[in-house]
Amino acid sequence: MSARLRPSTHLLLSFAALLACSPSDPGTTEGTTDGTSTGETDATTSTTSEPTTGDAPTGSTGEPTTGDATTDATTSDGTTTDGTTSPVDTTTGDETTTTTGDDTTTTTGDDTSDTTDTTTGSTTDETTGGEGLGPDAQAAIDALELVVDGVLWPSESDYPWIVFGLPDAAPVTVDNLKELVGPLIVVDDGEAPLEEQTIEEKPWDAIFLQMTTPQDWWTDYEIMRAEQYQAIQDTLDAHLVNLKMFRIGEQSGNWLSGAIDMFVIGETADGDLVGIQTVTVET
Repeated sequence: MSARLRPSTHLLLSFAALLACSPSDPGTTEGTTDGTSTGETDATTSTTSEPTTGDAPTGSTGEPTTGDATTDATTSDGTTTDGTTSPVDTTTGDETTTTTGDDTTTTTGDDTSDTTDTTTGSTTDETTGGEGLGPDAQAAIDALELVVDGVLWPSESDYPWIVFGLPDAAPVTVDNLKELVGPLIVVDDGEAPLEEQTIEEKPWDAIFLQMTTPQDWWTDYEIMRAEQYQAIQDTLDAHLVNLKMFRIGEQSGNWLSGAIDMFVIGETADGDLVGIQTVTVET
């Protein structure tokens, strides 16, 4: 998110911007101070100044000042000037004071402070994973995303693998599995509700065994796929402990059938869960 300027900052910037529009060259601004005036500039050209003891028109909101024209133009906190004083002198005095004070303070104080706070917060969030995951979990996710990229699980319909992380959720069991991974499961029309589906737990490396054991009939494609699944298995084993494999689907006799959600999930030392998910279609 981008930093927001505090309300006081907006006011300071608006005041500085207004003064920046005033002419800064005393020798060339006569007759041009007021955007609608083309002749000599009278006392009404400094409409932003406070009323003075001179001949300036009444109706301004500031307090009257005292002293001669030179003193008012250089020591007043506003744009005060005597009615007989040239607005050129006043603009030069105020512009120098305002630029050095308000503009510099605003840029160095409010803008820098907001940007620094926002940047620091964003960087911290990204470092911790943004969802409460520890560094071990984030490292496992990064490594798994590389090795599952483009890899499909072969069944009646081929599905990709998805990597996920669950902060402070270990351990995972049959009893709490649906609560933990429920948001990751899509139940299509005509399928039983998730709470009515059955969970199977099997050895986590069983699916890799069938994908990585060479067969006489394998082509170059199966050999390439075996290398992909071996890389996935090695990455899971290197980053996670207590690995488990679950299948969730509708019971049909002694088997699960239809679209079955399949998960391989492990733990990190920090107590986070990281895993991969796909769908296998079996009818």
